[in-house]
Amino acid sequence: MKYMTFNSSCAYAGMANMLERCGVDVEDREIALDMGLPFLVAQEDGVYCAGPMLQTAKWFHLYLRPRGFLMTETRVAKETAGRYLKSVSCGMLGIAVPSGGRHAVVYTGMEEGRYSFLNNKRRNSPEPEKLLLTETELAECLGDTVVIAAIEKAPPQPRELAGYFRQSVEVLRQLKEEITVFCGKERNLQELAEAKDRLFRAILLDAVTMLELIGENELRKKLQVLQRQFTDILKKGTFGTLRDRIFTEAIGEAIDDYIQLIRAQIAREMQSAMRDSDTIS
Repeated sequence: MKYMTFNSSCAYAGMANMLERCGVDVEDREIALDMGLPFLVAQEDGVYCAGPMLQTAKWFHLYLRPRGFLMTETRVAKETAGRYLKSVSCGMLGIAVPSGGRHAVVYTGMEEGRYSFLNNKRRNSPEPEKLLLTETELAECLGDTVVIAAIEKAPPQPRELAGYFRQSVEVLRQLKEEITVFCGKERNLQELAEAKDRLFRAILLDAVTMLELIGENELRKKLQVLQRQFTDILKKGTFGTLRDRIFTEAIGEAIDDYIQLIRAQIAREMQSAMRDSDTIS
């Protein structure tokens, strides 16, 4: 079994577990690094996402397609999810957890009349490695619509990461602008809470995780300071003091630093592509 090795990586550990069933031995962080995850940022359904929150087939294909695999995503109603799972040998889906979020698990078949799932967790976690759920228990864990991901063989396809990285630069510029506008007026606790995941999580939480993966400690430490400051703002319940304005300027500078980091990676990708072209010619 493959385990989570970085924060919020349950979907990436899940993909590693599915690939293991296909004969591929890989860890979640190896997948993340190979696909350039630390340099990817996107806006999805109005929410800014980075790192482990990029967990649809579009992103996983950056790792899978060059290796001759394809991820399918099937949407089913909660009422028919169990029937669909029984028709496949393996599939990844998100279930509700007590904390209020969702957690990726991998369906592996029926066992003693119950649905068996690999629980993508950290190695040292006391949580069970396997979950066995009855039909009723499964339904209680699912939303109205369930997305079930599976991996299958497919002809290998090349990838071009630099284009994705350029898009990430534009997304970060947009994020900086939105944060500046949001912080340009006084905010109450409700407004801050609503913006926490939509605006701030990508740069203050998931980006920190990604910087840890690539050993970029200077920017990581800067963002961790801002993360603590934002936590203090949430505890205070209001935004608008001079100290808060200084926070706004600092987070803008940190986003600029992240953009420079991605631009440097784009340059490395282009140099690598040129070397590959020279080798072929």
